[in-house]
Amino acid sequence: MKRKFSLFLLLSLFLISSAQAKCNLEIYRFGSSYQEIQHQLGDPLPVSVSTKNRLFMPGELVCEHEKALVGSPILFIFFYDQLVQIRVARYTLDGPEKPSLVSWAESIYGERNNKPKSFYSDKPDASWYWDSSNALVRYFVESDGSGFREHVIIESRRHQKLFEKWANDNEAQ
Repeated sequence: MKRKFSLFLLLSLFLISSAQAKCNLEIYRFGSSYQEIQHQLGDPLPVSVSTKNRLFMPGELVCEHEKALVGSPILFIFFYDQLVQIRVARYTLDGPEKPSLVSWAESIYGERNNKPKSFYSDKPDASWYWDSSNALVRYFVESDGSGFREHVIIESRRHQKLFEKWANDNEAQ
């Protein structure tokens, strides 16, 4: 009896944690090479906007069970063949739909209280960030005449010197 109960309890905990699991893009480790991330993601798209410094993948291929990322391009940004930043964007046409990337980001980095009032308007326009030891995560939403665009930018804290070097090298050109 105890064995059946223990098995039931363990199975229940597993199912609950699986149902609540969110796609944390930091599983793609900062500092990884372009080839390592490409291998981790699987086969590249036949037609892509990827370059040697930017790897593009549709959100639904990166996180197939995450509704908020469907239709959201994800860009993996590399400086000197090291992953330093991950960008997620989503455009929503005017209508009843509210910002959705924010819910995904909050499920991973924590809910933000006291959001700016402009976030709740019919034409949302707001920004904030989460600061962790590994990454700086920025969220912003901006409206235009036909809808709104959301962005989540996850930037490595350990690779700040690469950002500076990249900026200096590109400024010299």
